[in-house]
Amino acid sequence: METLFAVNSADSSVSVGPSQLGGLGLFVNKDTDGEILRIGRQHIYNIYTCLELCKKLEDQTEVSVIRSLLGFYCNGPPNETRILTCYMVGFEVLRRLGKLEGYQELQQYLNILLRTEIDNLWQDEEPLLESYYELEPGNSLMNATLLEKQSREVEELSKYISETWKVTVEEHEIHQLVAAIRSRTLEVPRKISDDEFSVDITLVPLLDFANHDNAKQNAYFDLDPETDEVVLIARGLLSGGSEVLISYTPVEEMTQMFVTYGFYPRSDGLKVVDVPFWGYYHFDRSEELAQYVFQQRQPTNLQFVLEYADGQLVDLFLNMASNYSFAGLIAMDDVQSVMEKASEEQIDGALATLLGLVESCFRERIERLEKFAKFCDDYEAENGTKNIKQLVQFQLELYNKYLDKMQQTAPQAGTGSLYDLVMIDGDDWVEYRLPPVYNFVTRELARH
Repeated sequence: METLFAVNSADSSVSVGPSQLGGLGLFVNKDTDGEILRIGRQHIYNIYTCLELCKKLEDQTEVSVIRSLLGFYCNGPPNETRILTCYMVGFEVLRRLGKLEGYQELQQYLNILLRTEIDNLWQDEEPLLESYYELEPGNSLMNATLLEKQSREVEELSKYISETWKVTVEEHEIHQLVAAIRSRTLEVPRKISDDEFSVDITLVPLLDFANHDNAKQNAYFDLDPETDEVVLIARGLLSGGSEVLISYTPVEEMTQMFVTYGFYPRSDGLKVVDVPFWGYYHFDRSEELAQYVFQQRQPTNLQFVLEYADGQLVDLFLNMASNYSFAGLIAMDDVQSVMEKASEEQIDGALATLLGLVESCFRERIERLEKFAKFCDDYEAENGTKNIKQLVQFQLELYNKYLDKMQQTAPQAGTGSLYDLVMIDGDDWVEYRLPPVYNFVTRELARH
């Protein structure tokens, strides 16, 4: 880290060390109020600064490595994170070819990316993830991660590098770079004009050691439009030795946080999570209702709003705002027509039925997940990682909490207890729902 400190913090006002949140964190070395850290444009990495760096390398005729990798790895729909990953893999190839001698900060940062411990699914072995997927299909983020790993694109990229430049970047090293980059990117503003800004997916060395905690956030980062520098600013006076805590996202979708960053945030406050349901839980009429949900383009997932305090899940609500997937329990007509004609008693009755179905679903899933947790314990992973256990433990906590609340509130149609568990005014959370996965339409519904 010495090079990065020299570049980004001439007075060594910050340091990196073990965090109580796990892993490493960023700390202030002295009492600080206001600006903590300032990082120049030449020391951050997004698709624009990487392109500028490539133009400098062009004079050394090394840019063909980057161009070739971009053509090989980024030949699908544009994806900012994927392009940035390709740039960093390309820079690592150049480093191993001995072509980055004049770029010590970049070399140091590549070392950091390769050493960063990330506890997300990218580090787990496919057989373990496939075994989980057979139990719990339908989660769009889990599906995307597994499909990406199954695509063999990392294997092909490693082979392409070896055959083209006679240098070795192992598959596990590319997996490491992918996981580290995804977990460390920040959304940094970029000035387009005097009154217009865009947001770039950006790697910001040193600042990216700052951990996330929405409840205890004591600093934020922004762009200084006058100097084009990224500035880390304290929200108040920080005592020397304090850990700098920022917000990666204002709303924490729990699966998204785990898949991207490798942890489940447990700070005080409200969070959300989607649970696949329609088409993925089987009961009388389940196939008919799943097809109805598909035809009406309603969510297959059920979104839960979770309340945490002192690191514990203390309450939860099923958020049915703008979710009419339960309309088929009233009638099988067009959703709008059903909801316009339905009485309050019919709506309450359908919601009460849904709560009971979810209870039965979660009881089944708890039994399966407990068996899978034991399977994880016995599974011998070559690289030692079984990060999927974090997901399993979180789901068990969620499902058991739901069962506890069902028992405590005994929600029934026509009583206030129904809305102790069902939230109908949670519109603020709707935009954070995960995209529905309708793959049950093309796969066999009876999985067990």
